[in-house]
Amino acid sequence: MAHAGELGADSIRFERVYDASIEDVWALWTTKDGLEAWFAPEGMRFEVSALELRVGGAFDHVMTAVGAEEVAYLANLDMPPTARVSGRFVEVVRHRKLRIRFDMDFVPGVESYPYDMLVELHVEAGRVRMVLTADRHPDPEMTRGAIMGLTSQLQRFGLAIAARTTMEQRP
Repeated sequence: MAHAGELGADSIRFERVYDASIEDVWALWTTKDGLEAWFAPEGMRFEVSALELRVGGAFDHVMTAVGAEEVAYLANLDMPPTARVSGRFVEVVRHRKLRIRFDMDFVPGVESYPYDMLVELHVEAGRVRMVLTADRHPDPEMTRGAIMGLTSQLQRFGLAIAARTTMEQRP
C-alpha cells in the first residue's frame, strides 16, 4: 500500500481553502477541543483519549456511531458501532504539515495495517489552503466509506473553522 505522502494511485486527496488564520486551522488539527469539534463524520461521536503533538506522540481516539444510518452501515460491514483507534504523529511541522499513522486493527477478520493521513497547510493571501491526503484501504468498500467519511469530516471542519472565526470577531 502506498502511504499518503507518496501521493500515488493508492491515495485519496482533498483540497480546501479557508478564510481563516493558520493558527485556527492548526488548532483544529492539534488540540483535543479542536479535533472533537469536527473529526467525526456526521452521525458519529468522536472522543480524544490521547494527544501528544510531537513526532512519535500518540493520537488515540474512540469513534462511535450514534446515527441510525451509520449504525446500520457498520452492522452491514460486520463492524461494531464503536472503534478505538490508535495512531501516532509521524511528522509535525508547526503550521505547515502533519502526518498521522493510524493502526487499523479494529476491522473484524482483517489483519492490522497502517493507514496514513497527511495534512499540508499553505498560507496564501490571508487564506489557508489545506491539502488532505489519505491512504486507500485494502478493501474497496472501506475506501468508499473513508471517502464518504472524510467528505463529511471536511464539511464539519468548514463549519468549525467558520464558528471559530466568528467567535474571534465578536467584540
